[in-house]
Amino acid sequence: MRKNEFKEGLGDLAQRAEQDHEVQMARAELYKIAKYAIKLHDMLKGVSEAEGLMGWQQSKITKAADYIGSVYHNLEYETKFGNGSNTDIEAQVESEYKDSLKSVLERKLATGKKS
Repeated sequence: MRKNEFKEGLGDLAQRAEQDHEVQMARAELYKIAKYAIKLHDMLKGVSEAEGLMGWQQSKITKAADYIGSVYHNLEYETKFGNGSNTDIEAQVESEYKDSLKSVLERKLATGKKS
């Protein structure tokens, strides 16, 4: 009996960990990014413009900044304007589309009856 209780408790813990792992993983990755960004920033203080960076190095830094910026601005928007989930937006667009179609059909039916 005790063994089954133990297994069920582990299952519940595993499920909770599974649900939260994306946020925890993202925070760990962001910590690593911040640590490397600070180190790179310090390293580049000693590099002159004449020495410069290789193209692929600059490209990777640009992409990383763009990707992080995209996630930040998306989450910031969701925080300010509600949950911003795609399903809510899709439902709104679908509702507007249905209303639009309904009014077009009603006009066509009304026109057809007059003829």
